[in-house]
Amino acid sequence: MAAPFQHDVQFQRLRAGQSEIDLVELLLEFAGDAYPNLDPAPSRIEIERLQDRARSVLDRLGASATLSERLAAIGRLLYVDVGFRGNQEDYYDPRNSYLNDVLERRMGIPISLAIVFMTVAGGAGLKVFGVSTPGHFMLGARSADGALYLDPFEHGEVLSAEDCRRHIERRLGRPDTIVDEDLRPARHLEIAARVLRNLKAAYAMREQWEQVLPVQSRLALLLPELSDEQRDLGLVYLRTGRPCEALELFEAYLKVCQADDAQALHPYLRSARRLLAERN
Repeated sequence: MAAPFQHDVQFQRLRAGQSEIDLVELLLEFAGDAYPNLDPAPSRIEIERLQDRARSVLDRLGASATLSERLAAIGRLLYVDVGFRGNQEDYYDPRNSYLNDVLERRMGIPISLAIVFMTVAGGAGLKVFGVSTPGHFMLGARSADGALYLDPFEHGEVLSAEDCRRHIERRLGRPDTIVDEDLRPARHLEIAARVLRNLKAAYAMREQWEQVLPVQSRLALLLPELSDEQRDLGLVYLRTGRPCEALELFEAYLKVCQADDAQALHPYLRSARRLLAERN
């Protein structure tokens, strides 16, 4: 049997621990799970078109423009001129996480809009990094004067570090919880896992387990050291009628998990064994 996702170049590079990852291509690989006949060319062309417009915007500002002015200019381009926005109405629509849909619908969630912003700004020579703050993905950029942050879900509002902390704490409803470590640049692996976990949650809320399966399979491959992701893959296998695969993962999980977690898994373990026995 062929290895899963073996033709997904960026995904395999990420699994191998390589640092140079094209997030646009990675997200298009994820989209291929939901859209097997997806033609990535229109998405690539649209990104290039937006990068061209961003270069023109920054050229008009001139070299004397501050970092805040340049970030705000890219924000106006994307959120005012082009019309991107956060999907407040249906936050857990899976389409909010697939780049082809985000580009077509001009709508997404913080992390997908962040990837668009990072890519467009980067193509115009402005380095912007992802910030995996709890509960709400943000963006950051640095100059000689320090770092600035912005909310990709709130029209690219530019914030100081302290304002960013307060912004996230208000969203979480937990004051004095965001620390400097939360504001560091996110690694590509963190970004990829967060995109996949958003998709996992979106499909699970709809109980669309066949759609969860490739998402959870990717998570289990990307994060092999996390036994919970292996267990969750077993649960998805069980829900999609694959008790043999589920049982193998459950038994491996029981060797490393805590007693309470083992107890919680036992009903699913019994279900997998019963389904397997019925087939034999």
